Amino acid sequence: MATGRMTLEQLVAQLDLGRVSDDVALDATLKPTLAPRLRRSVPTTETEAEPPAEEDPKSLPPPPEDERTSDTLRVKGPLAEGGMGRIDLAEQIRLRRDVALKTLRDEFLEPAFAERLTREGRILGLVEHPNVVPLYGLWTDERNAPVLVMKRIEGVPWRQLIKNPSHPAFPNDADDRLAWHLQVLMRVCDAVHYAHSKGILHLDLKPDNVMVGAFREIYLVDWGVAVCTDPKHRHWLPMADEVQEVLGTPAYLAPEMVDVARRALSPRTDVYLLGATLHEILVGRPPNRGDTLQAMLYAAYDAQAPVLPSTLPPELASICRKAMAPEPADRYPTAEALREALRQFLRHRSAASLAREAQRALRELRELVMETTSQAVLTGQHRISEGSDERNARTQRVFGRCRFGFAESLRQWPDNTEAAEGLQEALVLMAKYHLRRGEAASAETLLQELAYPASADTTGEGAVDESDEIVALRTEALRQRQEAARLERLGLELRRDPGRKARGKVVIFGALFVALPVVGAWVLGKAGVYDYAWWHTLIFDLALAAFFGLGSFFQPKSIRGSARARSMALSLVFIALLATLMRMLSLAMGLWDLRSTSIELFFFGSGSVLAGLLADRRFYLAVPGLFLGAILVTLFPKEAQLWIGLGALLGALPLGWSWIRSG
Repeated sequence: MATGRMTLEQLVAQLDLGRVSDDVALDATLKPTLAPRLRRSVPTTETEAEPPAEEDPKSLPPPPEDERTSDTLRVKGPLAEGGMGRIDLAEQIRLRRDVALKTLRDEFLEPAFAERLTREGRILGLVEHPNVVPLYGLWTDERNAPVLVMKRIEGVPWRQLIKNPSHPAFPNDADDRLAWHLQVLMRVCDAVHYAHSKGILHLDLKPDNVMVGAFREIYLVDWGVAVCTDPKHRHWLPMADEVQEVLGTPAYLAPEMVDVARRALSPRTDVYLLGATLHEILVGRPPNRGDTLQAMLYAAYDAQAPVLPSTLPPELASICRKAMAPEPADRYPTAEALREALRQFLRHRSAASLAREAQRALRELRELVMETTSQAVLTGQHRISEGSDERNARTQRVFGRCRFGFAESLRQWPDNTEAAEGLQEALVLMAKYHLRRGEAASAETLLQELAYPASADTTGEGAVDESDEIVALRTEALRQRQEAARLERLGLELRRDPGRKARGKVVIFGALFVALPVVGAWVLGKAGVYDYAWWHTLIFDLALAAFFGLGSFFQPKSIRGSARARSMALSLVFIALLATLMRMLSLAMGLWDLRSTSIELFFFGSGSVLAGLLADRRFYLAVPGLFLGAILVTLFPKEAQLWIGLGALLGALPLGWSWIRSG
């Protein structure tokens, strides 16, 4: 028994193809060449009877009387011819119906071929199935040749429809050609699976041996090379373990059909032939190729993986490759398992189509995100500009198509890994896009939709391991959200500012604290009761700073806890201290009289302008009074104390009153 891999020359030598003609059709069933086609089997038990001795190879024994062709049949003419037999059209006179008569051609009137056709009839008698041509009887003709009386099929070989998508024999509702062909193949699988249940292997499955009737009938025909695997039919039917030569059609052969010494014939052999038929549906030709019979047989023996178009749905391509696996153990175990795989594909086909459309949208989404991100990098932006509304709208539309396609595909087919992986990539891609735009909430929403396989759950509590990329995206989204929350809180404080009313009161009291003593000193000076000294202003500035500091400290806790209230209170204290420092500098420069206070009033006015720009526009209300006081002190220094008090009142009272009213 050969166990190693043979070369082409070794294979040809083993097959003994010397009697094969050079003009053999490579896509037709091989004619008998090594008669007798079946070797004698070795008895399996001592009680098993020896097979009967062969008769004269050139003459057929007369059949029993009850097996002779009845006069109820009238031959009308030939229908077809091929291999060792021919098929005639005949009429059953008593029933007035047409039947098909299959018998031997004249050049094959030998006992071995007669036995072979008889055994084919016996096989048809066993395989009674809606997709197998019914056998009405097994008779003999005037030549003593066996005659199989079968139902006449009015239709066309399936292969013609595979070759010609516009063939008129297609049913009117066969708009989806691929789906229709797969449904035909599934019905052939039904017939083959039933035959296997009876222990019968067809061994010549191909589109030429499937007839498509005018009323959607599907018939598997030509069981001429079929064999049996059930030991109880030994010596009555051809047995699989008796095969010594190549059976079937070279263009479709399974590896074990060429090298029977290496692998036994089994139901998985027919599964390979069904896969070869699927190959012809998908590619338009049988799988085994070669310019000569020897080359084609070696291609079957070599059994390279089929080359399928890249445009095929991956699930269907996988089905074809599995059915045509070189090793029988790697194929579908039964024809029923192959039929179920095809049924599942047709069921998933809509989902697969949605996933393919979504994949196209995903490619467009990648390009859009990459283009937008590249532009942001080229312009030196940390984030994608929100001004590109048109591009953003297009990106959102493409993502919507992509997301819907994958999600709907998964709804129809939850195990569609292509859709699951595509949806995850789209979600990650769009999350990155939103993060580049500073849209953390949108990114987090997408990241929450990410699904991970259950095998990643190592804790038993639903936790999953995430990739470093996903963890980084979640971290960035959290950082952006926290930053947005901080800014939101700050903005809320700026909008609400619960300390406005209390702050307004502090400012008014501060204005009175400044104005009343200064105006009082002016009045007392006019009356000759009070004389101004330089250190009076210095003490007064320190007292003003203490007033603002104590006033901010004794505010209600709810107001004092506000970041804005704290910053404003500190600003007032800081301004009062700066005024004290300015007074000390003025004294150091020899400016002993009250004219130097015009600088302080101007300083307070300028500070109010800055506060209006940076914090609260109501500070602008203090500017006119303070600037007016500074001008009057400069022009009329003798009345400086009056102008200081007036400037403090005109500047602070409108500001304080506006805060009180808005509180």
